[in-house]
Amino acid sequence: MYTQPSLVSKGNGGSEDKQSEVIIINLADVANWPARNDNGVMMVGNITMKPGKYVTKMAMTSSKTSLPLASEGDEDNVSLNSLPEFSFPGWTLDAEELFQNFLNKSIAVGVRVGACGGDTPFYRIFGTPCAPLSLLPEGQNDNDATVLMVKFQQFAKTRNMPGRYTGTFTLATVNNVAADSTTVDVTAGEGEYQLTDNSVATVITDLVNATTGNRYTLLGSGGTNPATIQNANANFVLAGGVDWQALSGATITFEAIDAGSGDHVFVERSRSA
Repeated sequence: MYTQPSLVSKGNGGSEDKQSEVIIINLADVANWPARNDNGVMMVGNITMKPGKYVTKMAMTSSKTSLPLASEGDEDNVSLNSLPEFSFPGWTLDAEELFQNFLNKSIAVGVRVGACGGDTPFYRIFGTPCAPLSLLPEGQNDNDATVLMVKFQQFAKTRNMPGRYTGTFTLATVNNVAADSTTVDVTAGEGEYQLTDNSVATVITDLVNATTGNRYTLLGSGGTNPATIQNANANFVLAGGVDWQALSGATITFEAIDAGSGDHVFVERSRSA
């Protein structure tokens, strides 16, 4: 049930910080789409992809990214639509092939905001499996510029605001963790880290080379000796104080919280069996 606030304070009316890389998701490739919490905006858990499927990152011009919100309808029958627009410099083969193969597909789009202004970063997610986006590309190719305009339409109406997502995404390349490792090196940054079955019982004691505020998802290996993370370890804060075991198909996502002196505590944000 929605918890109604007694006061909605003013926010910062300046332009919102937006990352140049946009996440494009073919919804036909999604295995699990997170539900929202009772207040209807925050998405709980991770977007997980079907085996062998992954999202695509596309570099846009940040200053020309537009994330509008509009509404339509009559009294007691109002729907929302939010149709992001992006500018992609050049007409590269990769971009042309992406457009060719994403036409007439059901799409969702993620834009990371807040990472540069000191706020806690998150992704605004546009489109859902019930009300997907459809790609409507346009382009300029003349003496002044060569630019692809990435536009969308949402043919199915919805009453939902764009979601806020704080999980990670499945990319084409997953970071592999060697067998029998007791620490996970996350130098590669946010994303997924595939654990490997161990030769002996193994406990993960820490994530190293983390960045404050980043999120890291560990993917279970299954097998004879899957790794565990124990609640007794002060480097981790596990939801409900419940240990995690890296069984096949299991995932767990942590956020790195600054603990001072370059150290971090890793707070669980979601897990799946």
